[in-house]
Amino acid sequence: MSVGKRIYTNRENLNPALVDRFREYPSANVSDCMERLYSMNAYIKPFGKQKRLLGQALTVKASIADNMLFHQALLMAQPGDVIVVEAGRDMNHSICGDIMYSIAKSKNIAGFVVDGCIRDVDYLQKEDFPVFAAGVTGRGPYKNGPGEVNVDISCGGQVVHPGDIILGDEDGIVVIPPQEAEGILAKVETLLNNENQSMEIIQSGNWEESALAKNIEKHLEENGYKFIHE
Repeated sequence: MSVGKRIYTNRENLNPALVDRFREYPSANVSDCMERLYSMNAYIKPFGKQKRLLGQALTVKASIADNMLFHQALLMAQPGDVIVVEAGRDMNHSICGDIMYSIAKSKNIAGFVVDGCIRDVDYLQKEDFPVFAAGVTGRGPYKNGPGEVNVDISCGGQVVHPGDIILGDEDGIVVIPPQEAEGILAKVETLLNNENQSMEIIQSGNWEESALAKNIEKHLEENGYKFIHE
């Protein structure tokens, strides 16, 4: 086996119904329920009008300024996949554009996440296809390789394994381990119920009497803060 030129054709495929249960949840709340350790860095941003992304990761480890293995991933991708590309955060060459977006959309691929640059953003402003990336440049890529598909990669400061659940919105991208999905869903549901209760308290004008407000004051006092009224 040649490290650097591996293409794994098999990957764990989850029940689509399980993945879809994350669809209405904000990435920020899911991140909170994963101890805030599994969100990509802020430089990975959405481009275009569609800013909501969800699906299982099909990963690409690309050479700098090269998209040959990205094209191979497009050939392999199934409906609902998110193609996640480690491109070295190169800000000098784009590795995808309108042709690749069109191919992906025709195959019902869920979107792209690129730790590097993209181009043809005007297409994304018109079409309903989500793409997250580090930046934009018109300078295109090469197609020489090497590279790998369906290996563990680093994207936006996070390790992404093939088959991880990728959830993105305007707050960013969170990476969800499939084996933890059920437990995370339960935590998110509890968190959102608590937030809804907090909003009701705020709207009723009684926030200062809430448990959270009282806990803040208690925590400050226990840690030596003094309230000085002069």
